[in-house]
Amino acid sequence: PEKLVTGLQAVEDKDFAYHHGIDLSGMARAVLVNLRSGEKRQGASTLTQQLARSGLLGIGNEQTYTRKFNEILYSLLIEARYDKRTILETYFNQVYLGQQGSQAIHGVASASEFWFGRDVRDHGNEQIALLIAIVRGPSYYDPRRHPDRAKARRDFVLDKMLEAKIVTQAEHDVAQKAPLGV
Repeated sequence: PEKLVTGLQAVEDKDFAYHHGIDLSGMARAVLVNLRSGEKRQGASTLTQQLARSGLLGIGNEQTYTRKFNEILYSLLIEARYDKRTILETYFNQVYLGQQGSQAIHGVASASEFWFGRDVRDHGNEQIALLIAIVRGPSYYDPRRHPDRAKARRDFVLDKMLEAKIVTQAEHDVAQKAPLGV
C-alpha cells in the first residue's frame, strides 16, 4: 500500500527520494549527538544502508568501522545500479519483522500474515503504522510480548505520518485509539 511506502520513508528516511544511498548531514548530526552523549544514541542509516546491512550482501551487523565503510560503499553501489522503486521493493521483501520459533519473518507480506493474519493490502492505518514501528526493533517492539512499547512506537509513527500529511487528523486519531490487533 502507498501509505506503507510513504510512511516508512517519513519515519526511517525522509530524504530517500533525494539522496544517493547515504545521508551525510544525518551522519554528521548522529556523530555530534553520540559524541555529546558519550554513547550511541542516534544512527543515520538510510533505507539503502539498512538494505545493505540486512544480511542480503553478507556485510554483517557488528559495530565496526570496516562494516560501516562496507555498508556505505554497498549503498552507493546499490543506488548507482538500481532505481528507487527496486530498492524499496527489495527492502520490503526482505526486511526482518519478527520471529516465530526458529523461523525468521522477513518481508512485509509475511509479517502481515504473521502479525495480523491477513494480506498487507487489507490493512488500516493502525496496522500499517505498527508494521513500520516494528522495523526499528522487531524484538523490542514485539506487540505480543511488549504491547506498551509497540503501541508507543506505533503512535510515534502515526504522528510522523500526520506530520507528513500521509493521514488526516481524523484518521490519525482513530488509528491511535485502535487496539494493536495482533
